[in-house]
Amino acid sequence: MIKIIYLILTILFISFFFEGCSILSEKKSDFLESGESTLFEKGKRDYLSSLNFNLDQTKTNLAINELNQFIKEHPDSSKVKEAYDLIQKLLKKIEQKNYYIANYYFIMHKYKAALIYFQDFINQFPKTSFKEKVLYKICVSQYQISRKEDFFKSYNEYIKNFPNSNNAKKLKILYKKLN
Repeated sequence: MIKIIYLILTILFISFFFEGCSILSEKKSDFLESGESTLFEKGKRDYLSSLNFNLDQTKTNLAINELNQFIKEHPDSSKVKEAYDLIQKLLKKIEQKNYYIANYYFIMHKYKAALIYFQDFINQFPKTSFKEKVLYKICVSQYQISRKEDFFKSYNEYIKNFPNSNNAKKLKILYKKLN
């Protein structure tokens, strides 16, 4: 009698187990068939695992690529706006990291390297919130490495954009020294 009950319970357990597996596999395959959902979720997962700006940005770049691919492949999705918002936040991290790298060279008085990094930075991020600081440091770097003509060009651009800033007064002193 115990063997029969054990056999019946085993059969019920096995059938329930395999039935559960088929239910899970159906749900999983439905989810996997939705390329829109998986691509977005993958990009969002990498966004969430993206490290602070001062650390490795591999996940940040991966998330940007995945979210851009999602937008390209599913432009009518309801998740496109969220994907754009996530991309903007990720780009802000990269912008901040690039600024800090350039600024590191500036602080260390490596003006040639700082100049290269700041010029690349302003080309990559023309609407950056660091623009005033970057243009100022470009001018100072050019002054420090005696690039007189470049300094005058950069100075004029700086004064045109930020005529009333505190740094404008400092640059005017450098300008007078070169004239």
